[in-house]
Amino acid sequence: MNKKISAVIFPIFVVLSASLFASKHPDTLETLAINYGFDKQAKEAASIFAGYSFPFINNQFLSTLCAGAIGLILLCVLYKGINSAVKHFRK
Repeated sequence: MNKKISAVIFPIFVVLSASLFASKHPDTLETLAINYGFDKQAKEAASIFAGYSFPFINNQFLSTLCAGAIGLILLCVLYKGINSAVKHFRK
């Protein structure tokens, strides 16, 4: 039971810690596009997590935190699904 609790609490701690260091500045590829003037030609992709945040949450920290938590949950669900499929097909 303690291992299961640790397996849940540790990733939550990592998401909370990492969200404190999330950069508000553009990444290198975006910076190059801005510097060379072709950033206006890029089409904005529709995404719930645009900018690693939720557009409907006004607090930037909470928005980034929620996006990280939802992303973590989705990865855990994906991992469990793949793990179950592999175990099923090994039998």
